[in-house]
Amino acid sequence: MIFQRGPFVRKSALALTAVSCLGLGLVQANEKPGMPDLAQIEQTCLPTSTANLMIWFGHHGYPKLLLSGSTEDERDLHTVHQIMTDTDARFDWGTQMANVTTGIEKYIHDAGYEADIEYRGMDGKGSAFSQDWLKDNDSPNKGFILLLNYCRVNPDNHVFTRAWNAGHAVTLVNAEPDMLLIHDPAHMEDETGRKIITPYPLTDGTWVDREGSRSVAGLLLLSGSLLEGPADGTVMMTGAVCVTMHPLDDGKGSVKPTPGAGPTSTLAGKGATDAPATGLSTTSKAETTWWSWAFDLFFKK
Repeated sequence: MIFQRGPFVRKSALALTAVSCLGLGLVQANEKPGMPDLAQIEQTCLPTSTANLMIWFGHHGYPKLLLSGSTEDERDLHTVHQIMTDTDARFDWGTQMANVTTGIEKYIHDAGYEADIEYRGMDGKGSAFSQDWLKDNDSPNKGFILLLNYCRVNPDNHVFTRAWNAGHAVTLVNAEPDMLLIHDPAHMEDETGRKIITPYPLTDGTWVDREGSRSVAGLLLLSGSLLEGPADGTVMMTGAVCVTMHPLDDGKGSVKPTPGAGPTSTLAGKGATDAPATGLSTTSKAETTWWSWAFDLFFKK
């Protein structure tokens, strides 16, 4: 599986600029306050969603996860670029599922911390995914990246097939039994990525593709604000990645992180537009963004 953003591409200018959170001001007691809301550049939904979570951890007890830079925007952009490098993500191709957990673990380890990175979902070899698992998001040292796929379903036999040949990734902000609050990196300059979606647990059904067939029992169908699924299909959460940061050690024993103030605003990209998902755009802004990533790759700041 490749995580891009379906046939749509969101790209931004050089910086990811802080804006006040617009609309959807729902705040729950268990919400991770100040979760960043970065906008993805080209096919980088997985690194961008992961960067949201890494920056949040950086402001809540794990400061070495925050990269250096002269401005907050620059630091955030460097974070996305480094996660792209660690997960072997590409602007024109996206991120292979095989690189997700190992890449996130590398980013955290290189920052000087340890963490458990666990994937549960379709094709998972460990514990089965269940909606109850997402309640662990309440813990200040745990966070989730949700993995989505766009599909069509045959109502006669409950067989699900791909509608788009790519998946998507979003950051979980809060999980309630009948509501998920997410930050979706696929958003425009005048949009917020903050979205409320409704989960519908699946009790049966089969996912069929060229790799074979698998049960979808326990996974979630999603509906809600601006998920931009196919007109004749639906969106399924086919799994999630949970990041569990290990407790810190101050030399006197383990110390659990405590929530802090965090960032005071969400973040979005400037000048985002749609473009075909057939490769990098030839516009000067996209080229400059690509070169800024290359600069980070070879000349770390």
